[in-house]
Amino acid sequence: MRVALVCNPRAGSYSLGKLERLHQSFENARYLVHRYDSQSFKLDHLASPVDLVCIAGGDGTVRTTIGNNQNANHPAPYCIFPMGTINLVAREAGYRVARETGFPGLLVRSGDRTHIAGRVGDQVFLCCASIGPDSHAIAHLSARLKDRFGRLAYVVALFKFGWTWPRTPLSLTIDGVVHAAEAAFILKGRYYAGPWVLDDQAGLTRDGFRVLLLPRARRRDFLRLALFGVFGAIFADRRWMRLDARIVDVSSAAAVPIQADGDIVAMTPARITVDPRPLTFLGSVVPQDRQRRN
Repeated sequence: MRVALVCNPRAGSYSLGKLERLHQSFENARYLVHRYDSQSFKLDHLASPVDLVCIAGGDGTVRTTIGNNQNANHPAPYCIFPMGTINLVAREAGYRVARETGFPGLLVRSGDRTHIAGRVGDQVFLCCASIGPDSHAIAHLSARLKDRFGRLAYVVALFKFGWTWPRTPLSLTIDGVVHAAEAAFILKGRYYAGPWVLDDQAGLTRDGFRVLLLPRARRRDFLRLALFGVFGAIFADRRWMRLDARIVDVSSAAAVPIQADGDIVAMTPARITVDPRPLTFLGSVVPQDRQRRN
């Protein structure tokens, strides 16, 4: 079985030692392994097709690899070895164990799952896109801050705004109906910024989005959203709006950055759509998190 082991050597979370051990683990399981850089990896450029693409990295590496190969004439199933700061996609897809040795034994070919991605313009995403104060924070998030604080770097970046907390009115046309908000979350997956669930009706296998709209995006509103993500419905706000969607058009008087899976991918105005090309992920024997009802 031929495996393409894909990573980003420039990522802050990159570890040559981990990659070497993962490579050896696949070889011990009798896989034929070739390594590739996520920035240039193209399935259609390979000398011969592969049976599996193993992405070793975080959400940015996953997004880049899949985005560069969504139009491949010779697609292959994916799996993820999580090596990033937050690993939303790996968490959503069921790859939770960060031990290199034995990782191939966790993969269950009979448990293949079809995942459906989203797109912001021509940029693919798998878990979450958002527009509002959090996307402003990610636009100002440095690699140094991520290395120092890990996933807490996003919180630090958000509250570094101080008195300049950005609140820009958004106009969102969701499947033809216009809505106003100051923050919007377009969810393909359940998780946001780690193990916190914003909507347990969302899912990578669903052919559509769940949308969460905050009519106001003050500091106290984001604090309440964070508490909701951690503790659940007791902190829900009845003014929040939840919708199913397939097409979201967002605009604003001033350009607002749009983040997708932790990276800035566009500015408003933009169209967010469901990608019509499904992805195949190998199943994992790692237990799924128990779902929490919102």
